[in-house]
Amino acid sequence: MQENYELVQKGFRILHPLMAAYIVKEMNRVYHNGWWRQVLMTLSDQSRDLPDNGDYAELIDSLDIANCIRLIDREWGNVFRTKLSIDYRTWAKELMGVRNNTAHIGQQDLSNSYAERAIDTMVLLSEAFEDPEGTEELRALYRTARYGSADGSTAITENATPAQSKAVKTSDGVLQRAVGQNLPSWRTVMQPHPDVAEGRYRAAEFAADLAQVSRGEGAYEYRDPVEFFSRTYVTEGMAGLLVESLQRIAGKGGEPVIQLKTAFGGGKTHSMLALYHIVRGGISSEKVPNLKNVLDRAGLDAFPKANVAVLVGTALDPTRKKNPSNLPGYTVSTIWGEMAYQLVTSAGKPDLYEIIRDADRKGVSPGSENLKTLMNACGPCLILMDELVAYAKKIYGVDGLPAGSYDNFITFIQELTEAARASENSIVVASIPESDIEIGGEAGKTALETIEHTFGRMESIWKPVAANEGFEVVRRRLFLDCKNPDAREEVCTAFSQMYQENSADFPLEAKEVSFRDRLVACYPIHPEVFDRLYEDWATLERFQRTRGVLRMMAAVIHELWMANDASAMIMPGSIPLDMPNVRDELVRHLPDTWNSIIDREVDGKNSIPYQKDCQIIRYGSKVAARRVARTIMLGSAPTVRDQSVRGLEASRIRLGIVQPGENISDFNDALNTLHGSLSYLYNNTSGNRYWYDTRPTLRKTAEDRASQVSSADVDNEIETRLKKLRKENLFAGVHICPASSLDVPDEQAVRLVVLRTADTYRRKSEKSKALEAVSDILSNRGPSPRIYKNMLAFVAPDYDALGSLQTEVKRFIAWKSIMSDKDDLNLDGNQIRETQQNLDRSNQTVELRIKETYCWLLVPYIDQFEDMKTIQWEISNIGGGDESIVTKSAKKMVQGEQVITNWAPALLQMSLDDLLWKDSNYIAVKKLWEYLSTYCYLPRLANYSVLEDAIARGLASDEYFALAAAYSNSRYVDLKYNQTVFSINQSDLLVKTNVALKQIVAEKKEDPVTPDNPSGGGVQMEGPSGASPSGGTGTQVTPSGGATKATNTHFFMSAKLDTTRVNRDVNNYVQEVIQHLMAVDGSDVELTLEVSVKAPDGIPSNVVRTVSENCRTLKITNFGFDE
Repeated sequence: MQENYELVQKGFRILHPLMAAYIVKEMNRVYHNGWWRQVLMTLSDQSRDLPDNGDYAELIDSLDIANCIRLIDREWGNVFRTKLSIDYRTWAKELMGVRNNTAHIGQQDLSNSYAERAIDTMVLLSEAFEDPEGTEELRALYRTARYGSADGSTAITENATPAQSKAVKTSDGVLQRAVGQNLPSWRTVMQPHPDVAEGRYRAAEFAADLAQVSRGEGAYEYRDPVEFFSRTYVTEGMAGLLVESLQRIAGKGGEPVIQLKTAFGGGKTHSMLALYHIVRGGISSEKVPNLKNVLDRAGLDAFPKANVAVLVGTALDPTRKKNPSNLPGYTVSTIWGEMAYQLVTSAGKPDLYEIIRDADRKGVSPGSENLKTLMNACGPCLILMDELVAYAKKIYGVDGLPAGSYDNFITFIQELTEAARASENSIVVASIPESDIEIGGEAGKTALETIEHTFGRMESIWKPVAANEGFEVVRRRLFLDCKNPDAREEVCTAFSQMYQENSADFPLEAKEVSFRDRLVACYPIHPEVFDRLYEDWATLERFQRTRGVLRMMAAVIHELWMANDASAMIMPGSIPLDMPNVRDELVRHLPDTWNSIIDREVDGKNSIPYQKDCQIIRYGSKVAARRVARTIMLGSAPTVRDQSVRGLEASRIRLGIVQPGENISDFNDALNTLHGSLSYLYNNTSGNRYWYDTRPTLRKTAEDRASQVSSADVDNEIETRLKKLRKENLFAGVHICPASSLDVPDEQAVRLVVLRTADTYRRKSEKSKALEAVSDILSNRGPSPRIYKNMLAFVAPDYDALGSLQTEVKRFIAWKSIMSDKDDLNLDGNQIRETQQNLDRSNQTVELRIKETYCWLLVPYIDQFEDMKTIQWEISNIGGGDESIVTKSAKKMVQGEQVITNWAPALLQMSLDDLLWKDSNYIAVKKLWEYLSTYCYLPRLANYSVLEDAIARGLASDEYFALAAAYSNSRYVDLKYNQTVFSINQSDLLVKTNVALKQIVAEKKEDPVTPDNPSGGGVQMEGPSGASPSGGTGTQVTPSGGATKATNTHFFMSAKLDTTRVNRDVNNYVQEVIQHLMAVDGSDVELTLEVSVKAPDGIPSNVVRTVSENCRTLKITNFGFDE
C-alpha cells in the first residue's frame, strides 16, 4: 500500500485551497481588478490550462497546486516578499519538488522520512495563510505520519520490542528474568516514547530553544503545540504564569511584567514556549485538555490571540544590521528594532515600524511613550525575552555597535516595562538566570544586577519545578501512557506490602500509604531515583535540575529497554553505570577522578562489584553487588560533602535495591562484602551510612606542594620539554629558549627560534616582550649586527594561556614529588594508582597546554612597496591540533609561502628584474644567495638547493637567464643558455637573456671557419661552451708554421649509473672527468644519455602517458616503448 503517498496527497488537498485563497487575496491587493490578467501573464507558459475570465470562485478553482507554487515563486518580488520572509519561498519551492516526485512515483511508496518532511513543510508554509484550522489539520496529518495517530504520541501506548542485535552493545548488569514474586517487567506495562526507546533523542532536545521554534526550526516535539503539550506537565509555576498572562492579554487583569528566575534547566524557557504556543492562535482548547484548568482559573472559554515578539539574547547579533524582505525600506539594528519588526509583521501593519525607525537607526532607546503606542497599535502583544544577560554581555563595554550601547539597552528594558504597564493589554515576560554558569563573568554579574533592579519593582510569580512535580514532568516526556493499569497497581501494591512487612529494613516513610501513592505516580521509575536526583544531584549547578534529570533518565531508559531489563521498576540499583552514555550523564558534573572510581569500584567488567557477582553464586543471578554499588553511588553526590551527615543509610540503600520476593539478607551481605573490598567506599563510625569519596587528603597534599613550586622550577620543566622537540627538515636548526641573541647562529640556513616563557605575545598588542625579544635577536648576534636576517622565524607563548600552563606544570611537579615520596608518605596500592593516574593525566595536560600556549608564529618581512627600511611581523596563530610546535610552524610557513621549498624560475627572474640587477647585466650566484638570506623583502628559501633548482630549471628554457663561469675581457666565459646543466657553482654568474644572446650572435659572426677550411688556418675560436664552432678539434700551429699530426683526438666513456643515486653519479662524472675535457681548446664534447628499462609485467598505461608527455616537453625526439 502507498500509505505515505496517500498522506502527502491528502496534505496537498488540504493545503491547496488555503494557498489559492491567500494568493488570490494578495494578488488582488497589489494588482486590484487586473489581478487575473497578471496571473495569466505570470503563468503564460501554463495559460492553456487557465480560463481567460470567469467569476471569482471559478478563477480560484482553476489554480491547481503547481500553479499556486509557481505564482509564489514568480511574483515573490512584486507581491509576497512584503508580507513573508524568504523562508516561505524556499518552502514553496521544496513543495514543488515534492509535487513533481509524487506525480511520477508509480506504484512505489514514499519513505517515512520523506513523507514527514513534506508534510512538515506544508505545515510551515500554511502558517502564512492565516487559517489556523487548516494549519492544525495539516499538523494532525503530520502526527499521523510520525506517530500513527492524529492525536500524536499520547494516542499510542506500545512500541515495537527491539530486536536484540549482536552489533549493539548492551549492559551486562541488568536482570534478565523476573525475581522474587515474578512481577511483570516495567517494559510490558509502560513503554518509553519511541525516540527514547531507540536512542534517537539528542541531549539538546531536552533544552527548549525559543528562537528556533519561532523560526519554524528545531525538534518537532517543541514546534507542534499539540505534541508539545502532550509531553508537557503543567507545573504550578507554569500554570501561574499562563493564568496571569492570559488574563492580561484578554483584558481581565493580570500582571503586565513577569520575570522568571530559577536555576539552570529549571524550566524557564519551556514555560515561555508554552505561553508562545497558546497565544499565537491556531490551537483550540479541545486539543490540549491538560490546559483546561488554566483556562478555568483565568476565567476564559478560549485562548486569546496576541502578536508575539521573541527576543533571545543568544540568537541576536549586535554587530550586524538586517534588512528583512517582508519589511521593505527598513533596516533593523537594535533589540527594540527587532521587537518592533516582529510585532508589526505579526500584526500585518508594517507601516507601524515608523514609530521606532529613528530610534533604531540612531541606536537610542525609543522611549516608553513610543513603545506604548506601538504595543497598543499592534495589541495585544506578548514580548518574550530570554537570555537577556547573555545579550548584555555581548555589548557591555563595546562602543560603536549597530545595536547601540549597553546603557541604551538597559534604558530600553526600563522603558519597556513602563510601556507594558501603561499599555492596554500587552505583557512582557523575561527570564532571569540564577546560576553562575548562565551569568558568567563580571560583565554578566553587572548586567544581571541592573536587569534585576529594572524588573525588581514587580514581584516574580515564578516557582521552579518542585521535586514532587519533577517525576510527572519526566514521566510525561519520556514515557507513553500506561497500557496496563492493572499490572501497574499489582506492582506498586507488592512493593508497598514488602515495605510494611519488613518495616525495620526500610525507611519509616516507605510503609505509609502516601508512599504507595508516590509509587503509582512515579511508575515505572521508583521514587527513590527522583529523591536522589532532585535532592542531591540537582543541587549541583551543572546538573541543570529537571533538564539534567531528563537527560540522565533518557539514557538510563534507553539502555534498560535495549537490554530487555526484567525489573519490576527502574530503581537506583538498576542504573547501568557501565554504559558510557549513562555514566557520562552522571559524571559529567563531577571531577574526572570519579571515572576511575566507577570503573574500579561501582560498575563495569573491570569493577570489583562485577567480580563479586561472578565469584559468589547467590549474588550473580540478581546482580546484587553491582546493584548495591550503584545505589550508593547515586547517593554520593559531592554536594553533601560539607554536611555533618554524609551518605545513605543502610535502610535507604535497601529501598533502592530490593524488589518484592527477593532475600533482603543477600543484599546486606553484599554491602558488607563491598565495604571490606573497596578502597573508596566509606562508612561512618556507627557503620550505618555509606558513601563513595575520592580521597581528598591526597589531592590536598598535591595542592599544597604545587603552591610551593618555584617559578624557576616551572620554567625549567617547560624548557626541558621544549628541548625534546624534533627538528623538521625545513629548518636547519631549532633553538629553544635562547638566553641571548648570541645563542642563535648567524648562518645562511632557515632556523626556528622558540622563545622563553617570559617572552610572551598578546593578541593585537603592539608592545609585548615577544616583539622586543625577536627584534633583538633579528638585529643582533651578541655584540655584532646580524647579517642573515631573512633566515629566522620565531614561536612565542601566549600571554593569556601561559598562566594555565604554569599552574598545570606546578601540579605535575607536585604529583611527581608525591610519587617519588610514596614510601615516605606510606601510600597504599590504591593511593599509588590514583597518584599515577593523576600524574599521567597532568603530564598529558602539560603537553597539550604547551602546544596551546606556544601558538604564535612570528615571521619577519619588509613590504617593498611601502617602507624598505622597516621590518614588520607576520603573526599567525598555530594553536590546536596534535602535531608538535615545530611541525605546525613548518606547515604554516610553507602554506603561507613564508618559506619556499620549490621556487619557479619565473619568480626568480621577477626578483632579479625588480630588485637585484637593475643596474647590472649579471649577478653572482653567491651574491644572490647572500641577498636572499639577508634582506627580508626577498623570498625566504628553505636552503641553497632550492635556488640551485630554480636556476637549473630556468637555464633549460630560453625565457629567463643564462649562466656563465666568469666575466673576463668584456665577455662571459663558458656561457650557457637554453641548455641543461648538472651543477651550479656559487662562483657562477647569472646573465640577462638579452646580454647573453648578444654575445652568442656576435661570436657566430666573428667565426672565420668555412667549409673548405675547417681549421681556419690558425688558432681555433672558442664558442660559448668552450668547443670549436666547427665541431672539430682543429690542428695545432707550430711556431715555424709547419703542422704536425695531432694525437689522442678522441675520448669515449660508458658507465652504468646507480639508479638510486643518479644525481650523485652524474655530478661526479661531470666534475671529475667531463669538466676537464670541456676545458680543452677546440674540443667538441657530446654527451648522450641512454636509458633502457625492462619491465617483465609491462609498464602501466598511466606511466607510459606521463613519460611520453615529459619526453616531448623536454624536446627528446628519440624515445619509445616496444613489446
